[in-house]
Amino acid sequence: MKSSEIEIAFPVLGFTPDLENWGFPDLNRLTKCGTRTLKENKQDGMEIVDAQGRCWRVLSIRRLGRAGSILNLIPGFGPPQFRIEQELEALPPVPLAELKRRARASMEKFQVDYMGFDGDEEAFADRMRQLEAAPSYAELYDVVGADTFEPY
Repeated sequence: MKSSEIEIAFPVLGFTPDLENWGFPDLNRLTKCGTRTLKENKQDGMEIVDAQGRCWRVLSIRRLGRAGSILNLIPGFGPPQFRIEQELEALPPVPLAELKRRARASMEKFQVDYMGFDGDEEAFADRMRQLEAAPSYAELYDVVGADTFEPY
């Protein structure tokens, strides 16, 4: 099935096979990417979980055309953006507790992204406590603060 054929409840968290977490606050961000994502198939194998716990695996992405401003073609205005469509495979729903486990594993693997260069371990520990306390998929999305990776 294609991403354009299903109703997805946003926001969406995505996890790559190597545990990077990606965030998609809306359909525009889910269906937009940069050159590197296309060339390196960065979304292939990613599992995306919507705000209702429904889950899909990205089998492939297909470029549909340009996205964003024509100014992105001018150096200094950002990299080119493309409109994409994902080919998805439906997976069983992911309970909130399981999504928290995945988010924790991802954040621990990439904790430097959350602690910053000064290594603020207390701020990281606080964020992990917030993760465990998140009462919904949408609030968990906010705690994770996942990057959209649009320029990539």
